[in-house]
This record gives sequence, C-alpha cells and structure tokens, in this order.
Amino acid sequence: MQIEFTPTSRWLIRPSISMIPAGDGIFDFFQSSTRRSMRFRLRSEIANVVRSLDGSRCLEEVCQAHGATVTQISRFMEVLHERCAVEPKVVRDAIDATEHYRVLNFLGDYFPAAELFAAFERLRSTRVAILGCGAVGSWTAVQLAHSGLENFIVIDGDHVEESNLNRSIFLHEDIGAPKVEAIASSLHRISQGVRVRMVKENVCDADRLRALLSEARPDVIVNCADEPSVDITSAWINEYCQHQGIPYVIAGGYNLHLSLIGMTVTPGESACFNCSRITLDELEDESLQGVRRLWRPKRNLGSLSPLTGITSSLAASEVLRLAVRSDRLRPAMWNRRGEFNFLTNELSFVNLPPRSECGCTAESIRSRVPKYSQ
Repeated sequence: MQIEFTPTSRWLIRPSISMIPAGDGIFDFFQSSTRRSMRFRLRSEIANVVRSLDGSRCLEEVCQAHGATVTQISRFMEVLHERCAVEPKVVRDAIDATEHYRVLNFLGDYFPAAELFAAFERLRSTRVAILGCGAVGSWTAVQLAHSGLENFIVIDGDHVEESNLNRSIFLHEDIGAPKVEAIASSLHRISQGVRVRMVKENVCDADRLRALLSEARPDVIVNCADEPSVDITSAWINEYCQHQGIPYVIAGGYNLHLSLIGMTVTPGESACFNCSRITLDELEDESLQGVRRLWRPKRNLGSLSPLTGITSSLAASEVLRLAVRSDRLRPAMWNRRGEFNFLTNELSFVNLPPRSECGCTAESIRSRVPKYSQ
C-alpha cells in the first residue's frame, strides 16, 4: 500500500499510542500494547498538530489551525508512521470494516500502515499442518483460526474419547468421531472461509510422514504428536523440514505440574531439533550425575486444561510470527525451550544454541531458505 503525506490526506494517532508531555517540549509516545516508548522534543505547533490528529480533518486543515505547514510536519509524520504511531484514516476505516479488526489492530503495533494488510494476507494464507490433534493440537488449531488463518492440514488417526474432554476443544457430542473431523467442524464454526484437509491416520514412520507432508505442502508444521514419542516425531519432522526449508514448531506438552514449551525452528536460521538434543544431553549429564533414572511405560499422568492452554497459546503465537514472515516480528522460541511451573506461576527457559557438530546450519541449507522480508 502506497502511503502519502499529502495536504488532503487524513491521519490519526493509533489507538494504542498515548502522547505524554514530559516537560521542556519533550513528549513520550507510549505504545501500551508493546510497552515501547519513543521520546521527541517538539516545537509547540508541531506537538499541537500531532495531538489533534483524529482523522476528522485533512492534514492541511490541522496544520493551518495550529500555525504549521504540511512541509514542516511531513518528515516527522514519516517517522511516526514507520514506528507504528500514526495511520491514515483510510487504513483505519479498512481495519474497522473487517471481522479481524482486533487482529489487525494488534499487528498494527508492529507493522506500519503501508505494510499491515500485506502482513495479514501472509498470515491468512499460510498453510499450517498440525500433527497430532489431541489437547495441545486442538487448542492450537482453534487459536490460529481465531487469529485469521484459513488453511489447515490436520493429521491424526484417533477418535474422540470421554477422557479427552477435560483438556481439549472436544465436546460430549464429539465422542466417537474422528478427531480430525471434530476439529474441522470447530474451525468451520469459527470462519466459513476456513479450509481443512483431514488426514485420518496415525503416522507410524518417517517415510509415511514425509509422503503426507510432501503431498500437503504446508508452509509451517506444528508437532503435537506424542506417539510413539515427542522426540521421535520431532526427529522425523526435523529431517523433513531441514531438506525442504520449512519452519516448524515443537508444541511441547505437559508433565505433572509443568507445561512444556517447545522450540521453533527455521532451517538455516536457528538451532534445529538435533542441536537441542546435543545441548540437552550435556545438561542432563551434568544434572543427573549420581542419580538413578527410572522408566515407567504408559504412565497415566494427570492433566489440567490451563496447562494445555498455556502450551498451545505459545505454540500458536510462534506460528503467527512465522506466518507474517518479517523481521519486525521474529519467533521468540528460536534457540530455546521453556517450562511453565504451575506451582510457582513462573516461566523459565533453557538456551539451545546452534551446534556446529550438528551440521544443520551448513551453507548448502542456508542458501535454500528465504530470508524474512521487511
């Protein structure tokens, strides 16, 4: 979108911005959504023009009312626009006319008006594959649909059971239905524009997963599958994505009182799953010296919906960051994973840097991965 600071254009301060006088002609422009602040020293006529920007009058009329000219204010307006503090009235009207105006208002804190709708279109059109449609997978899908994504591939061979109801999106009437069908119905209730490709299958090996993903051609993959184990399915996805240059999110899960937050991987840009295994094995060796390890198969652990919600919310947030494909909003879980402790309400993180011995950041891989656009 071409943005022009013409005399007849109408502008307004964005809803999240507060213009706070700090004395001696200094003003703080505070963005409440992101807690970011910009400080400028302004002449009184320029400050009065900016404070009067509500979209009701054109720029020339506002300038005349306060003894300024459009030429004087244009450069400052360009700075405020680039930093997401002001927007044209025509963009505000377009935002308010959409069903996703809250999402666009949120993205507008990171993307200036000239880039906002292009960023949302990238988000909307991103094809997301979710492997495993249980507790975390079902909530992740729903949150992404609420955020405007319209293209889903859901992969799971299980049926809804009564035991699923305490921690997933499924309802009593879904019992007995394939999970992928129940999820598709939920997503269609959120938006009629949603398209869902259902794969009713429990993937049992890397070759079969590779075939399914090659056919579906997702832009982002979310691993929520814990059978045969999270480590095994993550290794399968890592191998496929490293060769295809596709980013993926390990959605994590929960274990006793912990909600686990997996890493986000962009091939050639961040540490991969194999990098994380090297680091975690080292950390485990240090922390478990002299400790006897116990293994119990098929533990029927307790679970709680809020823990599932925390994990899925953070996974969905990472997908949104990947979907907009911009350095303005980079993935927060590159090169780390986290835990939410239900006992203390604390989040903690472990850094998982790229490891040279893994080889995933080789130049042959990096050259195939498209860089984020501005």
